[in-house]
Amino acid sequence: MSVKLSVSRWLGIDSLGPPLWHFQFSFFILTVGGRCTQLAVAWWALAATHSATVFSYMVACAIAAEVLAKPLLGWVGDRHDKIRVLLICNVVNVIGAFALWLLAAIGWFQPVLVGALMVVGSLAVGLRDPLQSSIIPALVDKERVALAFRSKSIMSSLALLIGPGLAGALVSIWGVGTALALEVAAATIAAALAWKLLAIPQRFANRSSVPHMGWLSMIVSGFKTVYRVRTEFFLALLAMVVNFALYPFFSILVPLFVKNSLSMPAWYVGVLDASFGLGILFGSYLGIGWLSKWLPRDASIALGFALLGGNLFVTGRLLPPWLIPAAFAAGGMGLMLINVHAATVRTLATPASHRNRMAATVAFFSSAASPVGSMTIGMLLGSFSLSGIMMVLGGMVCVLAMTVFFIPYFKQVMWMPDDRLDGVYAEIYPNAFEDPAQGRRKT
Repeated sequence: MSVKLSVSRWLGIDSLGPPLWHFQFSFFILTVGGRCTQLAVAWWALAATHSATVFSYMVACAIAAEVLAKPLLGWVGDRHDKIRVLLICNVVNVIGAFALWLLAAIGWFQPVLVGALMVVGSLAVGLRDPLQSSIIPALVDKERVALAFRSKSIMSSLALLIGPGLAGALVSIWGVGTALALEVAAATIAAALAWKLLAIPQRFANRSSVPHMGWLSMIVSGFKTVYRVRTEFFLALLAMVVNFALYPFFSILVPLFVKNSLSMPAWYVGVLDASFGLGILFGSYLGIGWLSKWLPRDASIALGFALLGGNLFVTGRLLPPWLIPAAFAAGGMGLMLINVHAATVRTLATPASHRNRMAATVAFFSSAASPVGSMTIGMLLGSFSLSGIMMVLGGMVCVLAMTVFFIPYFKQVMWMPDDRLDGVYAEIYPNAFEDPAQGRRKT
């Protein structure tokens, strides 16, 4: 108990109360367990099939399911009790993880069956991810929502740092079955914590009544709401540009850069990933708290774009290997400056009746650009230099640092205190939250 209290006090979660601590801890262990499952299934699939193509098809189907689940199922969190939906997602993860562990234990690898289990797990993740933002106002007071998002990003960065190393150690030392067993345990604990959250009385405090609408109307309303809330629509477009550059940067360009341009061993890729993760951790724990005393949210977001773009740009300038990790740490901090401030404002400013659809649709816009970016970069590599592509991508992201100030109502919203933000989008964009079934606005 004392260890848990010490950790929560260091993260700043102790002041947010036990419900938030339970929620954040379940998020952390699910992320770590998910990393273990990803590596375990990859190792298992490649050993059983000796085919990278088969495994790539399995991964592609799982990623597509997760991406599509966000806008297609985002309405579920607005219509139903978010914590019950979270519990169902965690239970589905338990069943899927147990099935994968059982198949590994008996030594039976069937690509279609394993791929189907990966898809089911990805659907649960796609449904759960938006809830991890929209549920926060039900767990903490309004004035602590920003701190709650900071703690969320801290836990995410810790999972990013711990997960890959733990997964590699479990798979290489004890085998695939052990790594999958950890995911079963993590999902079980997360389900138990979600069950415990059902007892908190304030979980209905931020829930507005959502009229009975068809599922297709609910899906369409999510896209309409984002489009009509011009502040969030343009921020979503900027997020698409960032992911268009960032996803292929880490998945394609960095490994090629380390191998071909720097002639460094594979472990240096891990150093760069860890540096980015440390930047995320520093940005979440210290950077945002310190900068908020000196810079308003809009300037912090602009600085985040500049730091992130600078990471890509200076890496393309072929800096000495000992200096590049510092650029990655700055990029990680920049990403957190963008994500934490934008997510805090989005969650508070959106009426409770539309929060989950808003978060899910914005997440879809962001993630949908990743495969497009990968395909585009793959085509460009045949005609342009690696360093040139990275510099162009970095410059493109840096330009976004200035464009944010031209977004409608961006400065006005970002300068508002948290207690004034509550549902303010309904005041600025009254037509965005109309109930198509009853012709009235939801607040």
